[in-house]
Amino acid sequence: MKKYTYIPQINSELNGLSKAEMRKYILDYYKKNLKGIEVINDDTGITIHFSMTSGRKTAMGEAMYQRKAEIIRILPELIKYALYNNIGHPKETDSQDIIGYLNFKGRCKIDGKTQNVRIAVQFQKQAKFYYNIEVNTIK
Repeated sequence: MKKYTYIPQINSELNGLSKAEMRKYILDYYKKNLKGIEVINDDTGITIHFSMTSGRKTAMGEAMYQRKAEIIRILPELIKYALYNNIGHPKETDSQDIIGYLNFKGRCKIDGKTQNVRIAVQFQKQAKFYYNIEVNTIK
């Protein structure tokens, strides 16, 4: 069984923000700090590119909650140290450019409490990667 080699930690900074304010925070943070960087996942050796498409999807897509917004500050570390879990096949509604979905598991600590993180990376033919994040407290 694989073990996590590093678990990133952060303290909450977004207490009391509305969902709209969290979305704006993520988008602004992403533009200033993550756009254009590349991170190599230690478990697979795959290079994941941070594009504005990924940033907008993270900020504007699907569910938004504080833990998800908080981890934007440690997203490169999460992706670097996440463990590969499996690959998912493209959906029938996906474009032909999508090869599949690489699924990773990670852990982080927010305010000292360990959280499970699921990172799904959409893998496309032109080496484009888009990801989705879910954060769940370990019980």
